[in-house]
Amino acid sequence: MPYEVFTRKVQRMGTPTLSFSKLGQVAFNQTAANVLQKETIEHVLLLWDSAAGKMAIKSTSNKKDTRAYRIRYNDKGNGAMFSAKTFVDYIGVDISERRSMPVEITPNNEYLIEVKIPEEFLRKKTQQSRPKIIERAKLEKGA
Repeated sequence: MPYEVFTRKVQRMGTPTLSFSKLGQVAFNQTAANVLQKETIEHVLLLWDSAAGKMAIKSTSNKKDTRAYRIRYNDKGNGAMFSAKTFVDYIGVDISERRSMPVEITPNNEYLIEVKIPEEFLRKKTQQSRPKIIERAKLEKGA
């Protein structure tokens, strides 16, 4: 049997990467965390455009904003994360496994990060079950 090359699921090079964890956390790899920390980003707001399937992250200095998420930087300097389970559920990300994607961080723009969520990251929308039509004959028989 011939060998096949294993492809990593998580990008490890110098590309800033955002991941959705199984616990509903939004995590950043070391490269992304370094950029965020350099820009002294502590709190962020999450935005969702359902029509375009795009997520945006906007920094905020208002620590008292109840919509804000606090970024936690790992002590070893190898990443950062924040818990956003309700947001991840709201936008429909399938978190049965960790899902990562490259992102571009633009500190001088209105949105720190703006990214289209790949279709394969989202849960399949189940078709709503149609109401059952009961045949009149069965209804009359008391079935």
